Amino acid sequence: MSGDHDQFRFGEDGELEEPDDDEDEEEQTNDLGEEMPWYETKGGFRRDVMSSLFQKAVRRSDDETAAFAAWELVRSGPKYETHYWNRAVLACIEDLVAGNEATEHVLRYEDLAKNRYADNDWARRLCAIAAAMVCARARSGRETTHANGYFSNTMVDRARAQQDDDHEPLYAPPVTDEELEGDGKYGFIAKDKHTYPGSGMGRGWAHFRIHGARCSDETELGQKWWRRVLRYDAPEYAYREPEVTFTEEEIEHAVEPTPEDEPWRCDLAEDANLNEFDE
Repeated sequence: MSGDHDQFRFGEDGELEEPDDDEDEEEQTNDLGEEMPWYETKGGFRRDVMSSLFQKAVRRSDDETAAFAAWELVRSGPKYETHYWNRAVLACIEDLVAGNEATEHVLRYEDLAKNRYADNDWARRLCAIAAAMVCARARSGRETTHANGYFSNTMVDRARAQQDDDHEPLYAPPVTDEELEGDGKYGFIAKDKHTYPGSGMGRGWAHFRIHGARCSDETELGQKWWRRVLRYDAPEYAYREPEVTFTEEEIEHAVEPTPEDEPWRCDLAEDANLNEFDE
């Protein structure tokens, strides 16, 4: 989760410890006019629970609950507000699908709140509410978090298997050593002229043009231009390297989007070999 100071930690003895209070902070009172403990909001809620509630509401697309939690945190004082904005950005990364626009909105609302409006201004609370609703209304998904956990555990498990012959790894990494070999699933494409192994295999611009530069999608105009670039590479024009004449089959392969079902597959002639693409 976040690195904010109000997170609980395990001490050296294994006991759960509460974070230290900031003695220099101004004393604040709650809705009843009573002194607020450092761990409570103005409404008497634990701020760590309210923060967690906000993030869980985002995951469940509950915009009303997310908005309330944001409002409660921001109205409770500067340190609560700072914590809220940090948590809102984290939620965009941790709890929403990649490619969402929520992060930009949250950062913009935070900028407005902090740089346009004074402390405790009602508009700062509106910014927090708006940001919370943007998060909750965006498409939720924890793919990035799950990916980090899966990749981390897999590589630890892989290393353990390499050190212990009796240990069987639960999963193989998404990319294996075999697949990165010269003609492997990834190796044939990834090891191009821009890599040390690829340059040692004699893979030059021609290999990159036909295989390495392919995309999963391309506009019709982009395809037209790419065809013309490849035809200009012929020695009779020689306007730029590599001065190679590509066949129409090779040009169409380079221009055609990669297969959706198997994007690393090469549909050029099955008997094609790398010797065709020597420098």
